[in-house]
Amino acid sequence: MRAWVLGLALLACACARASSGQTNTIEEQWRAIEVTATPLDLGAERVGRLVFRGGLVLTAETGWFGGFSGIDVLDGDRFLMISDRADWFEGRLLLDESGTLVGVDDVRMAGIRDESGEPYDERNDSDSEALTQLPDGRFAVSFEQRPRVMIYDVNRDGPFGAATAGPPLAGVAALPPNASLEALAVDAAGNLIVGAEGGGGTTPIWIAALGATAPIESQHAYRLGLGYSLTAMDRGPDGGLYAIERFYAPVIGARARVMFIPDAAFESEGGVISGEELALLAHPIAVDNFEGVSAVRRPDGGTRLYVISDDNFSPRQRTILYAFDVESTPR
Repeated sequence: MRAWVLGLALLACACARASSGQTNTIEEQWRAIEVTATPLDLGAERVGRLVFRGGLVLTAETGWFGGFSGIDVLDGDRFLMISDRADWFEGRLLLDESGTLVGVDDVRMAGIRDESGEPYDERNDSDSEALTQLPDGRFAVSFEQRPRVMIYDVNRDGPFGAATAGPPLAGVAALPPNASLEALAVDAAGNLIVGAEGGGGTTPIWIAALGATAPIESQHAYRLGLGYSLTAMDRGPDGGLYAIERFYAPVIGARARVMFIPDAAFESEGGVISGEELALLAHPIAVDNFEGVSAVRRPDGGTRLYVISDDNFSPRQRTILYAFDVESTPR
């Protein structure tokens, strides 16, 4: 593995929060970190309609590693993740000859920037929660405590590139500060689909054109499972949305539902959208606070899901990355 082991102080100063006044090249903006990937077995070959294709517990020496709230797996098994401390993490997934996830490599990190190209200083400004790639190659990132969507051209500008404002969403100021904009995806027309975490039976969904300047009202409500909240979405390679719903109760523990929402669910504006449960992740399966999902096309034409957990930077939790193949494409 090509990696450097960096101390926390060096990472904090030189990597995650370096001044945009520096004349870094794009490569110099990134700082490599050594990540250990420990295999994690699901304990079953399949769960629901998902076939298990590998699990990892990811750890690193730096205290900046963790809190992952969004993941996007790109061409060539490159991945981009965000943490809820406003950091980018980029790397490469390692698959064996059968396509099973066995490790990660070439992992590096950098701080996400604001509209002036400066590091986020305030916690309320830096709670990045969801990530999706746009049709033009840029990335949209949603933020929670001061709810908004920002756009980044990481491929052109590098990780230190300044943000531009995404479409404004009406009603977000009324969302609970820790249950706000948690899920992002793109529809077939290239519009942003934005979902709030919710937790009260239904949660609002906005569909917004990227060029919108007037606040967009929520057009739909997504029906949640009892006690669940929405934490992630991604558009499947054959259409529809894959979504993650999260559940936690002290006695029961953590659970997650992997859902599929067909495109047809969005055809009637103002309705309540329901998803189809593909799998329930619950004890004895190792489950943590799953907050990111990425749906990609497999070489055989099927759909592969990657699911990442947010460990909340807590020693009692873990960063788990699972790979699942969808048994058959939902309709």
